[in-house]
Order: sequence, then structure tokens, then C-alpha cells
Amino acid sequence: MTTLRLGTVGTSWITEQFIGAALMSEQYSLEAVYSHTEDKANGFKEKFSANKAYTDWDKVLSDPEIDVIYIASPNSLHAEQAKAVLNHQKHAIVEKPIVTSFSEWDELIALAKKQNKMVVEAARHIFEPNFIKISEEIKNIPELYGASLTYSKYSSRYDNVLNGEEPAIFSPKFGGGAANDLGIYVIYAALHWFGKPKSVHAFNQTIRTGVDGKGTAILRYEDFDVTLHYGKINSSTHKTEIYSPDYTLVLDAITGVSEATKLDTRTDEMTPITLDAPSENPLLWEALAFASVMNNLESKESQEVLNTWWTLEKDVHEVLEQIR
Repeated sequence: MTTLRLGTVGTSWITEQFIGAALMSEQYSLEAVYSHTEDKANGFKEKFSANKAYTDWDKVLSDPEIDVIYIASPNSLHAEQAKAVLNHQKHAIVEKPIVTSFSEWDELIALAKKQNKMVVEAARHIFEPNFIKISEEIKNIPELYGASLTYSKYSSRYDNVLNGEEPAIFSPKFGGGAANDLGIYVIYAALHWFGKPKSVHAFNQTIRTGVDGKGTAILRYEDFDVTLHYGKINSSTHKTEIYSPDYTLVLDAITGVSEATKLDTRTDEMTPITLDAPSENPLLWEALAFASVMNNLESKESQEVLNTWWTLEKDVHEVLEQIR
């Protein structure tokens, strides 16, 4: 495999984690980091031994020694930055949400096809070995009665909101809000496991800044419902549950699943499912998957994999749009 020369946009913890995963995978080298402030750019360059630090976005785009750019800027910038990356003949890995309006999605994918480059949303949990193992378990359930999926975690930045500020993650200007941030994880899981719903019914709790702080969505299928709970102004200890006549499949999380059990409907007996030990870096699996496709983009197999990702992405963002 060719080593992919990586550029990054953003200097948050998620960018640090992706850089770590990319280097751990041994499929990438860190060519350049970008921040709009010189101190942060240089600090990242030094911390991760990148070859270059940029504060000029145009110079990042025009750098011929960058093959792929990982985008972890504020949500509202993702789509336009991804388009710019594609227009400069580079691959784009985009943190969720890849778009903040469903109308942007088709244009972005059409551009990727035209440029013969990969653009993909970094929905990391669907690439995790334990998530894949759980997906196989669910696929083998003979009859589904429904599910309840939860991802609610209090954000320390909500304290800033309570103090009268408007951080990007809670700002409508920057595409903030609970559905765009944590809700997208439960939507991905639901659609990956159960397919696209027949209808979507959402109930959001709006905070002072005008975005949703928490919410509940009900996805209606032919024979069952799936309830989604997500929030950034509260924390929940509720587990994720998938229901069948004979047992309930209980998961300790949506991302980074480390425990799964089957609760017998009639006896309440708990039977654990054997899972893999968690990775040192949870983004390793997506980094490996993305590198495999980028390095073999002309192959029929890689095109099929990419189209599968795109189909799921499109369905997720259609549902997310309805929730918003």
C-alpha cells in the first residue's frame, strides 16, 4: 500500500485522536496541519512531528505533497471545505456531520465522482470490530420487536452557554446542536442495523442559543419502532436495547461497545456475548478502512465499498434533516 500523505484541518482533541490513529495504522504520514492561528498550527506541528504548519487555507489546498485532508472544523464549514479539497484533487475525510443541510450532500458526492476522489464521513463506530460483531448478531434475530438507542453526554461547553456565551457546538451559525453532534451516532446505528425507516417523528428541546440541546426521535418501520435518545445538556446511563420475542440484546454503548448481553425474556438470565478488547485508539478502524479504499479506488471492490458508505450516509442525512 502507498503511504498516504495526510493534512489536517482543526486542532481539537478529535483531530489529535485521528492523527494518532492514522499514524498507528502505518498507512499515513503527517504532511501538514492547518489552523487559522499560528500558535496552534505550530504547536500541532511540533507535537505530531508534521512536516509543515499552515495558517493559509489556500496553501493547504495547493500543496502537491498532500494526498488526503481530514476536516474537523466547525460543522457549518465541513461541506464547503470538502468541496474545496475535492476541487484540488485530494481525498477528503470529514468529521460528522459531513453536511449540515441535506441539499448539500448530492452536490458533494457528485463532485467526488467527477474528480475520482473519495469523500467520506468519519462515522467511526460503524467500523469498530465490536460494532460489526453486534451487527451480525442483530442480522440473525428472527423477529424484531424494536429498539431503544441512547447517546447523551453532558458537554462542558454548555457551561459556557449558561454563562451567556455561544460556543460553536451550540451555535446555529456553526451548525451546532445535539442531533448534529451525538444524535448522528444513534441514527447511523439504527439505519445500519434496521435500514431506512418509513417515517420519522422528532421532539427536540431547544436551548437559549436556538439549537437543540437534547432530543428524542421515533423511527417507524413496518412492524416495529426504534426510539433514539440523544443530548448534550444531560448525561444518561441508559443502555442500548434491541428487542425480540425471546431475548433483549443489551449494549453498554453506541460507540466503543465493550459489553453485550442477551437478557432472556422469560427467565431474566443474562448471557454475555464475547467481544474484542477495545483498541488503544477507537479511530484506528476507520483510518484503516479509509486507507484501503483510497489506495485501491480504481478497483471494483473499493467502488462497491464506497458506494455502500455513501448509500448509508445519504439515508442518515435524510433522517437527520427530518429530525432538525
